[in-house]
Amino acid sequence: MTGALLDSHTLYWLVAEPERLSVPALLAISESSRNSRLYISPISVWELATAALKPQGRNPPKLGTGSPSAWFKQAFRATGSRLVPIRAEIALAAAEVAQHTGHKDPGDCYLIATARVRDVPVITRDRVILDIAASGFVKALPC
Repeated sequence: MTGALLDSHTLYWLVAEPERLSVPALLAISESSRNSRLYISPISVWELATAALKPQGRNPPKLGTGSPSAWFKQAFRATGSRLVPIRAEIALAAAEVAQHTGHKDPGDCYLIATARVRDVPVITRDRVILDIAASGFVKALPC
C-alpha cells in the first residue's frame, strides 16, 4: 500500500480504541505511517471536534481533558499522520463526487475527493463510502 486516508472514526479509534480496528486496517495504517503517507482531512478534524464540543450527543468522542486542538496535536504526533489541506483541486473533485455518485454528504464527498486526488484508499467503516468504492470510483479499505 502506498498510503492511506483515515476517515474520522478511524482516526478516533486509532488513537482512543485501536482494538476496534481490523488487522488489515492496522497493517495499512502502520505501513502508510512508516512511509509518511498517512493522511487526515481537515473535514475529519472538524467532524470530531464538532462532535466532541456538542453539549449532549450520542457517544461523543472523548478527546481528553484538554482542548480538541491539543488532542489533535497529540494524535498527529502519535500516528505519524499528516493533514492534507483542502485546495481547489480537492474542492473541485468533491463537487465531481456528488455529481458522479449522487452522494449528498459534503464531508464524505471531501474525504472521497481527497483519497482520489492523493490516489490512496480511505480507511473507513462508512457503508456508503465502501459501496462507492465497490463501484471502482475510489479505493477504500474497511476498518
